[in-house]
Amino acid sequence: MDKIKTLIFLLFVSTSLLAQEVEIPNNLKLENKEDYKKTEQLVLNSTEWLLKTPISENPIKRKDINAFLMKWMSGSPTVSIELVSGIVPLECADCLMSFMSGWTKYSLENNYSKNKVDCALAGAENAIEFYEKNKSELGKNSDMEKLIKRNKKGKLKKYIESKF
Repeated sequence: MDKIKTLIFLLFVSTSLLAQEVEIPNNLKLENKEDYKKTEQLVLNSTEWLLKTPISENPIKRKDINAFLMKWMSGSPTVSIELVSGIVPLECADCLMSFMSGWTKYSLENNYSKNKVDCALAGAENAIEFYEKNKSELGKNSDMEKLIKRNKKGKLKKYIESKF
């Protein structure tokens, strides 16, 4: 039993350490397809860092990571995000970033998926997880609360499908 507890503790600590080690290089260039390809792992690590790190911790690093992700997502030749009213939490900038990060992560991890429903579902689920972890800092958001209710009822995917 002690071995299992130790293993779980070590896995938790190593995951936390991994999430803390994201560094955006100062000389980062995103000028061509190869630049975007080379930085895909940094995008995935950054997305994970934003999700795992409480919003109240390290706001300067959060701002830098958000800026990098926005630049990457807006110029990526392989990932296209579609923002659809009713799915996207527009009134919460951090939730919106979490949605877009979740979409991007899903697309990258699934052979550059262009399936809008699956990508949007992953984005919404990422935003929900982020919101629930940071709700005390963010305050109540009606858009997010609606997504959470649909998710709990098992109707989120069907709702997203209806929006496309």
